[in-house]
Amino acid sequence: MIMKKIILLIMLILFQIPVFSEEFPPTGAGIRVTKETNPIYWGYLEDYGKALKQALEAKRMFRLRGWGAEYEFILTRDGEIKDMKGSIFQNDYYDKKVKEIILSVKPLPFREGMNVDEIHMRIYLGFQRYDEIDINIGGSFIDNKEIFSIGINTSK
Repeated sequence: MIMKKIILLIMLILFQIPVFSEEFPPTGAGIRVTKETNPIYWGYLEDYGKALKQALEAKRMFRLRGWGAEYEFILTRDGEIKDMKGSIFQNDYYDKKVKEIILSVKPLPFREGMNVDEIHMRIYLGFQRYDEIDINIGGSFIDNKEIFSIGINTSK
C-alpha cells in the first residue's frame, strides 16, 4: 500500500500538466512590467491598441493637432466594458467621438494565461505630428490594482 502511494506521488511529480500564466509583482514593489516579463498581457494590449488606432484613423471627425481625450474603464474577461468615465477632457465634441471609437472596438476575450477576471484600463486617443502606440502597465495605490494604459497618437 505504501509502495503504491510512493509510485503515485512520483508519477504526479514527473507528469505534471504545465499551466502557463503570468503573475504581476505586487503594486508598489518597484518592479517594472515589460513585454519581456509579461508577454501574454503585453501582446493582448498591443493587439487592442492596434485595433483602436485603426478605428481612430478611420473615423471621420473634426480635430486639431494636440487634441486628446482619455477614458478609464473596467474590462472584463469576456471583453465587456464597464464603469466608463472620462479622465482627460478636450471638449464635448471630441470627447464624445473618442468614447464612440473606444466603444466601437470590441475587446477580445482575455488570452490563455491572463489569470484575472477584470483589468482597469486607461485609453488615450490623440492627434499629434507623429504616430505612436504607447503601452504602460503600472499600479494604483488607491485601489491597489494594476492599471493597463494604451496611449495612441496619430497624425492621420
